Amino acid sequence: MKLLPSCVREKATAVGQIVVGLTAVALLGLSACAETPRTATNFCRVLTDRIADITTPPTSTAEVQRIIEHYNRLVEVAPLEVEADLTTLRDLFIAASQVNTDDEASVQAVADAAYRAELAAEDAGVYVGATCGLDLSTGLAVQVPASSP
Repeated sequence: MKLLPSCVREKATAVGQIVVGLTAVALLGLSACAETPRTATNFCRVLTDRIADITTPPTSTAEVQRIIEHYNRLVEVAPLEVEADLTTLRDLFIAASQVNTDDEASVQAVADAAYRAELAAEDAGVYVGATCGLDLSTGLAVQVPASSP
């Protein structure tokens, strides 16, 4: 490369840096494509697949763990409008699964988490009803009111 004038070497170096930069951007773009889409459509699809398990009251520790797994998946695909609410609901199930019923403070912590989750449950229910046409508490289809002109 020393045979080339310095201005050509500088331009070649600049072009090389641009190519490296564009390659890095392309790789980041491809990895972003692998991320689960956080669209309402995808969220509703995932929720529809899991709604029966989420709305069935758990009767064992294994079923509670399964509900937590369902909520983990929903949090991964949730649009930002509902992500925090679903995280709060998931965290309530986690707290309930770890409660020590012989420890008054542990039981109180779950009760407190349940109170904190009330608004999140209401907000998530409204979002799911309006967006997916499902009742988050029962799993049943709901009638979404037509938007007014």
